[in-house]
Amino acid sequence: MMRKHAMVLAALALLAGCGRETPAEEAAENAHDVAMVERMSKEPFKPIVPIPITELDMDRYGLDKPGCNFEKDVVEEEDAGKRGPIFIATSGEGFMRVGADLKRFAAKDESADLSGGARTTYVGLSSWVDIVRLPDSGNASDQQTWPARLIVHDSQERVAYRADGVMRCRS
Repeated sequence: MMRKHAMVLAALALLAGCGRETPAEEAAENAHDVAMVERMSKEPFKPIVPIPITELDMDRYGLDKPGCNFEKDVVEEEDAGKRGPIFIATSGEGFMRVGADLKRFAAKDESADLSGGARTTYVGLSSWVDIVRLPDSGNASDQQTWPARLIVHDSQERVAYRADGVMRCRS
């Protein structure tokens, strides 16, 4: 009988030891679980496709304030009829049309000043815009017109739109 109890206790001790993980195994499992939750909580990527702001929009919303307008370089003939600013940047706010919505962005005070009263960064509710002044290619850029790149980031810090073009500033 005593021998039977010893065997049962030995089997239970073996089973109890099987379920225990080493600290390294437990840390690896926790890291795997955290990575899986982070992947699952990321919203799917949706590109942002701004469309030119029209003269009607400019009049309707009073967007003809001093500042700068970003116009995308037109490369393809199908885009030739779609001229107009993609982004309007003033000292305090910026505007971009995405579909039927005119999105408003607040100028980030800590960002650098660009000529024409524009800022380098504008923050919206679910995205933000960076404006980068590109090097002049020797075609007489001045303080009112200069080459630029517009980069729109989504809420997950992914680049959702990027275009090269020209900033045209007015006082």
